[in-house]
Amino acid sequence: MATISSAKPDELAAAAFALFSTRGIAGVNMDEIAAGAGVTKGSLYWHYASKKEVILAACNLYYGVWRTQIAAATEVHERIGDQLEAAVAFSVRSCLLDDANRVFTTEIVAMSLYDADVRASWTGFLDETERFFLGLTHRAVGAGELRCDDVDRAVDLLLASMEGIKQIALFRPQACLPENEQRTCRRLMSLMGERVPAPV
Repeated sequence: MATISSAKPDELAAAAFALFSTRGIAGVNMDEIAAGAGVTKGSLYWHYASKKEVILAACNLYYGVWRTQIAAATEVHERIGDQLEAAVAFSVRSCLLDDANRVFTTEIVAMSLYDADVRASWTGFLDETERFFLGLTHRAVGAGELRCDDVDRAVDLLLASMEGIKQIALFRPQACLPENEQRTCRRLMSLMGERVPAPV
């Protein structure tokens, strides 16, 4: 069992994320988070004074993983249009097909209805996501790799559609099955405009 000095905040947040994404936020208490991280409850409280602090830390962990992984998914492509397609494909896999991420983020959105701190945290992440896709889409249009009359509208529709699919999956789980990945990616990319083929 880890001691207070060896327990790392990110490890505690990761243990909380794993529990929240399988049992729901309301279904997990601080004792269970400590046990899941393999630390004492005192060690958990050494780093986080409340369950809400742990929830916000799990959010920050999620955001950090998203940043790292979407950068890795896009930077391998030279053309900006390909980077945009890779970002959409990554988002489908990460936000919709990954059960843990989908459950956790759905829980966070629900909690945002009545908790201003959680709402502010999620709003910051949504703003960052929007800036990321706006940047890629504007660059793809500027490079002549995408035809899009209204980039802001296209990105709004993309993000709203992703959130909508996530909500629909609560009632129609087939919406987030792996066999629907390519179709979902194509539909989302169709909102972004028309790809211009690379010169031969």
